[in-house]
Amino acid sequence: MLCLSALLVGCTLTPAPSETLSSLPLVVPAPADNPTRPEVVELGRALFWDPLLSGNRDVACASCHHPDFGYSDGLAVSVGVGGRGVGRARADGPGARVGRNSLSVLFTAFNGLTTEGSVLPEDAPMFWDHRTASLEAQVLGPLKNALEMRGPAFAEDEILEELVRRLSGIPEYVDMFDAAFGPRGISETTLARAIAAFERTLVPTPTSFDRYLAGDDNAMTPSQIRGMHGFVAQGCSRCHSGPMLSDFKLHRLPVAPGASQAPDLGDGAGQFRTPTLRMVTLTAPYMHNGSVKTLDESIDFYHNLEVTDPLLEGDVEPPLGGGDDLRAFFEALSDGAFDRTVPERVPSGLRPGGG
Repeated sequence: MLCLSALLVGCTLTPAPSETLSSLPLVVPAPADNPTRPEVVELGRALFWDPLLSGNRDVACASCHHPDFGYSDGLAVSVGVGGRGVGRARADGPGARVGRNSLSVLFTAFNGLTTEGSVLPEDAPMFWDHRTASLEAQVLGPLKNALEMRGPAFAEDEILEELVRRLSGIPEYVDMFDAAFGPRGISETTLARAIAAFERTLVPTPTSFDRYLAGDDNAMTPSQIRGMHGFVAQGCSRCHSGPMLSDFKLHRLPVAPGASQAPDLGDGAGQFRTPTLRMVTLTAPYMHNGSVKTLDESIDFYHNLEVTDPLLEGDVEPPLGGGDDLRAFFEALSDGAFDRTVPERVPSGLRPGGG
């Protein structure tokens, strides 16, 4: 969801990009009880790709968070239980589709980081509606969700015990958990900690945007620089601000309903998070329901937006710079290298990624 590319300048002077945008910290935060250690990360990688963690053994975390799509899936709304394949090629199964667009896992280690400062890793907001805090808590949500991974065979209060039982029956996983966590062994807590630790490693290398802010004047092209200044002058950075280009606040926008979907009330009041724009060129379609297919459509959406959220009200200014410059700036936010590893096997012997 791209925010307000033609709004909110009002009568005030246009801020400089350095006043609203910034690069990421060099150190990736982790909670004290789950430091990022190699043994834990490699266990988490295996679990992330293993469909053993779904009720029907057919869906993995990677089914909807694939590196080819910036660790999202390229679909308007995700295909969970009963689906086949991964990413954009994933086909429907007999069940209903998951109701929302798949948020990228890239940079989630920095969720909650804004111009006002950071939050503790255990308080980092997750999901489109911020219903959960911390990556460790977020991990368990899809595992327990009937449409995403649990399926109909197990009740919500049964599935985690079942997953612990399955993992405990595979000697390779027993050894990996012992190496990662010692006597704590296999539990829903260590399962969540392992996947969260892996996800915290999914932080791309500095982008052209980051290198430019760090003082490399040649890191961004003239078009990208114009796009950045237009992005700020037109009010986009009122919501897409700070190191993550998100204020991590919930907003209500007149987003078109998705195809054949019941109304989604988000946090209960129709509000959804401002998503990061990092890696935005890789993570189409956009909005919580995937109703905006391309960056061009997103730019058009915000240029023609009638603001109803009081937090976003302001005077409308004509666009500064063209869409080409904005798209160029989005490319500068999206060119960092990241871990694209697809494992050849997982300890369960199932197909990595499911399907």
